[in-house]
Amino acid sequence: MKPEQLQEMVQWLNQQIVHINHAINEAHKECNYGRESQYEGMRDAFMRCLNKLTTVD
Repeated sequence: MKPEQLQEMVQWLNQQIVHINHAINEAHKECNYGRESQYEGMRDAFMRCLNKLTTVD
């Protein structure tokens, strides 16, 4: 992967994490715990991807 592509992917993942955190908060306020749990799983998956992309071996 080219450095520019990596940077774009990292930025996109960070944006998704911010968006999902907002959605988690909204679902919690609405007592929609199923949706909250689903979003938490998505956030965790995005964070795992981000960690793999940014970790230097």
